[in-house]
Amino acid sequence: MIVSTPLRVRYKDTDCMKVVYYGNYLTYFEVGRVEYLRQHGYPMSEVDQKVHLPVVEAGIRFVKPARLDDLLEVRCWIDERRRASFRFAYEIRNDAGEKVATGWTRHACLDPVTSTMIVLPAWLQEIMPVVPAT
Repeated sequence: MIVSTPLRVRYKDTDCMKVVYYGNYLTYFEVGRVEYLRQHGYPMSEVDQKVHLPVVEAGIRFVKPARLDDLLEVRCWIDERRRASFRFAYEIRNDAGEKVATGWTRHACLDPVTSTMIVLPAWLQEIMPVVPAT
């Protein structure tokens, strides 16, 4: 399942040329994945009580600059699932439908009490079907 979230580029997200600063794309990815969980019935405030999902690896490919006041669409889905980790994939498009960036974040599953790795809980497996690459 692919979840789509609108996001307006804020002044604070841009550099002196009014282009989105590259580090903010990771924040945009976070907005997408938090909304993915919320739309599946698990707000992050509840997820954190059950399991911690730290980012252990990330990648971004910049295609076209996003600029101040652009309305972006952040698309997010699961493209890989392993025993104790999984990977969110992302695509960001501008309001003209042009691809701005793509990327991914890999997350480990940790017990919130012991901080040790655990198997991906069944309730997460249920809401994380793997979507093949397009």
